[in-house]
Amino acid sequence: MRKITLFACLLVAIFASAQFSGSGFYRVRNAYTNRCICIKGTTYEKSTYPDAFWSCIQMQADSIPVTDPGSIIYIPDMGETSLCAQGVSTYTLTGLYLTIDTAKVREGGKPSYLAKTKYDNIRCIFRDYGVGLSAGTLEFTESRWWIEPVNEGSIDTSFMAVKPLNETVVDAEGYYWSTILCDFPFVLPLDGGVEGVYTVKEIKMGSDSLYYAAPVKVYGQGDTVPAATPVLLRCTSPYASGNKIIPVGDIANHTDMPIANDMLAGNYFSSFINHASFTDRTVFKEYIAELATPVSSDYLVLGVDDEGRLGFYPLSEESYMPANTAWLAVGDLEGVTAVYLGEAPVEEPEVILGDVDGDNTLTVNDVTRLIAYVISYTGKDEGNSSDVVINLEAADINGDGLVNITDVIRLVAIVIEQ
Repeated sequence: MRKITLFACLLVAIFASAQFSGSGFYRVRNAYTNRCICIKGTTYEKSTYPDAFWSCIQMQADSIPVTDPGSIIYIPDMGETSLCAQGVSTYTLTGLYLTIDTAKVREGGKPSYLAKTKYDNIRCIFRDYGVGLSAGTLEFTESRWWIEPVNEGSIDTSFMAVKPLNETVVDAEGYYWSTILCDFPFVLPLDGGVEGVYTVKEIKMGSDSLYYAAPVKVYGQGDTVPAATPVLLRCTSPYASGNKIIPVGDIANHTDMPIANDMLAGNYFSSFINHASFTDRTVFKEYIAELATPVSSDYLVLGVDDEGRLGFYPLSEESYMPANTAWLAVGDLEGVTAVYLGEAPVEEPEVILGDVDGDNTLTVNDVTRLIAYVISYTGKDEGNSSDVVINLEAADINGDGLVNITDVIRLVAIVIEQ
């Protein structure tokens, strides 16, 4: 009896993991192809036409968990609604509302749903039969969808994965790096693989005349990162499935492009035409990537150079900045082609033995200061310290690791001989 009860509870949990339970974040997965809907920012100039959905939705074939923030879809309610993600909704992109109805058929033992719209009073049912989202009038298996909650309590789809920039390149402490921009707040779960969220507040020139950006940690595990914030993520795993973030709260629907945070900027969309990489834009001129940001010399993207160094570099052979990522805005630093990730190296000043006052010359003042230090130091009963401030490295003239009367005698001799 106990085993039957346990099995029944498991079934309830599985069924609950693939059904609509009120407004919130979901993945919408096709019951036939097992692919997820991902929202893209492309519009179709023939608005209010069902094929407009084909231009703004990509079917994501990656296995759970997918790494595209556009697959984290906010559904306000059942009935007449729209799918919202990354600053837009299917309604704002197409001019058509969706009606989500419960299908009569349970696919895979789980509740399934139909996504419908109307055009010229003709009912259209959306389906995915391997080519992409399209509209038809008949209901097939490819017309049925699972609506899977994405939250801390669901099964299998309870997080979004973060793919590191490079699975073989790590920083000095062995961490991997990535960037992200989400239209939803997210939590860094404890032991979820993402060590922290970082921003960049300044760029410095190092002693090697190169530019550096030292990431500043702003959120750690257990914290909630606000929506519409381009950030860097420091990850422990080279695999996406090992780095988790969890959507929480409400979608921001932040449509301003680009979005800025300190010296980081980003947007939700790049160039996207249908479900293929069409390069001839004259053929598909009806599809408008109006939410994409053109490549700019003011923006550098996270990458790895030929020497394996993490940093921000120009985006080559592209016309639009990458989607759902953060870029470094170099601003007034004209002609900068690389900003390395990390602290800027500082050249240590040359130490002149005996120059205890740091003025780069050896004078009677150095002798006086050193005598004052030795007297003050040896006269202390406690604390082993002195009120006289000197350069201790320069004061240890004989190199024995101590500063005492022997160093005073040596310094006097050096000053007299000058």
